[in-house]
Amino acid sequence: MHRFSPRAAKSVWSHINTRRVEELQRLGQMMPPGLSAFERRDPARTNLYSFENPVQSLAPPFDRQLKANKKAWAFFEAQPPGYRRVAIFWVMSAKRDETRQRRLAHLIHASERRLKIGLFTGESVQRK
Repeated sequence: MHRFSPRAAKSVWSHINTRRVEELQRLGQMMPPGLSAFERRDPARTNLYSFENPVQSLAPPFDRQLKANKKAWAFFEAQPPGYRRVAIFWVMSAKRDETRQRRLAHLIHASERRLKIGLFTGESVQRK
């Protein structure tokens, strides 16, 4: 059984879902409550997911920090592209520089110990 919850005005809308709404409208299958929720959405909260954005790279100072730690860099480089992409997105998507720095330090520390960050292991990310 699937449970569907109504969308809030601040819900994130994926690119796939916005295309699906357009298709349902064209087919005349969009119901008024769904159309109302779609019209209330914040366009700035569309296409926010990491897989919907262009591949990011670490900012040059962050890249230098990671490469300066040879053990961490070797482990990070050996990881699959999907892991590296999401890990970089996690670091670079933070709004505040302090948060980006903290996330990078966590990534370097985990990589040095040959561990994936908590996002990928089911463990919570420890905050200091």
